[in-house]
Amino acid sequence: MDKLLLPPPLASDERFSILANIAAERFAQIDLTVLLVYLVDLVDASALPSLASQFHIQGLEGWLFAESEQERRDLIKQAIELHKYKGTPWAVRRVLEILSLPGNISEWFEYGGKAYFFKVEIKLINQGMNEDLFYSLVDLIHEYKNVRSKLEALIVWIISQSAIPIIGCALYGGEITTILPFQITEIQQIKPIYFGTGQWSLEITSIYPEQIWLMNSIPS
Repeated sequence: MDKLLLPPPLASDERFSILANIAAERFAQIDLTVLLVYLVDLVDASALPSLASQFHIQGLEGWLFAESEQERRDLIKQAIELHKYKGTPWAVRRVLEILSLPGNISEWFEYGGKAYFFKVEIKLINQGMNEDLFYSLVDLIHEYKNVRSKLEALIVWIISQSAIPIIGCALYGGEITTILPFQITEIQQIKPIYFGTGQWSLEITSIYPEQIWLMNSIPS
């Protein structure tokens, strides 16, 4: 053992020296790394949700989109910087990068749009997209953009990298018509609408045994 730092009156007493050595050996066996919760790369995974709550990155601020443990750790490590620059294009772009959703932001003056509008393009590589995820991404962008700017469009590129790429999608839509006292005399459709239909039919033919009726002949 290393030299024990005991006061002179205790150091000269062999009993206290033995007791101090026993205590030092016991204390040396205690794992103190569990107390180092802010070493995000080393902390146990069970502590990550509590850290996410402390650093205010739960739900739509990023935690909902973190699919892997490493993404959760990276999000926690970048939480302070994300909040520091919240309301800037950098914050929107950075949070998408952390969550493996690389995106590109185009501001209104770059594409000749309306003032203070912007567009976001996101690439999904070997990932799917549904309606809930799409609108959740919109909410994520709203969390990190500034209040003045308006999201004009969210463009999602679905990329399949495989020997035999397979991409499938489904589209459904509807139309609501409200008839008021004012009658519209003419309606113009300026955008094509594509409809798809399918038909499935089944015919069942049943053959029963032939029925023979027996008639008794009554002599006259």
